[in-house]
Amino acid sequence: MVDLDNFYISLFGNPVSHSLSPVVHKIFSKQINIKYFYKTVLTPKNCLNIFLKKFFKEKYNLGANITLPYKKKIIQHIDILTNRAKICGSVNTLKKIEDNVLLGDNTDGIGIIADLKRLNFLKEKNNILLIGAGGAAYGIVPNLISKNNNIYIYNRTFYKAKILSEKFNKFGNIFYLKNKTIKNYNFDLIINATSSGVFNQVPDIPKSIISENSYCYDLCFKKNGRITPFLKWCKKHGSNYLQDGIGMLVCQAAHSCFLWFKKFPNIKKTIIKLKNKIKI
Repeated sequence: MVDLDNFYISLFGNPVSHSLSPVVHKIFSKQINIKYFYKTVLTPKNCLNIFLKKFFKEKYNLGANITLPYKKKIIQHIDILTNRAKICGSVNTLKKIEDNVLLGDNTDGIGIIADLKRLNFLKEKNNILLIGAGGAAYGIVPNLISKNNNIYIYNRTFYKAKILSEKFNKFGNIFYLKNKTIKNYNFDLIINATSSGVFNQVPDIPKSIISENSYCYDLCFKKNGRITPFLKWCKKHGSNYLQDGIGMLVCQAAHSCFLWFKKFPNIKKTIIKLKNKIKI
């Protein structure tokens, strides 16, 4: 293992105690033979920029991840954005490319596409319901649209769904739904991109949209390997195809790792190891 220098990566967000990213990156570190340490940083409101500046002042603090609720807010504090970060207007990965210069990227979109393909959940010309209109949704919408699907956005705050859909409608078929009309649609794939699972809650959607043929995917996951509240609810109302966000976590993290170190970890082996660890 490379040990000339010890690199440090941090995850900034609120909350962060639930995150499995430190476990994932510990596995990655061994796989790519580079010694780096990954920790979570609980970041209070209005303290993000202060925390980031302090962190990146240190020589071996190479990069960072950003999670809720800061994926969109972080944009104003970044010097250079990758094209995919510019398109989605959301950032989950930072890299210090020289003193006082930060590169911002978003690996959520390529992460979820990779995992949906791995699971055979994603097909072309599907009707996809995306629940939520926060930073995570912004990160994955461009990639979902690129697969020639119809994307429907539903959010408890209606105007946020409208803003998100209008931002990306030039790239493909994307629409926003109101509470009264969502029950009139049939969906092939339903993705929960809200943080409801962190708080043991379920998004407010009608049970009539769930059927035995519905593919249900939750970006959230449980540390103990149990089913998330959203997926439990989907199963209760008939879905036979359920998957949490463990695979997406690993896939997007692998692309972050590649940005930092130019080495790509083994996704399949990491998912197996991670699942074994969280069931203990």
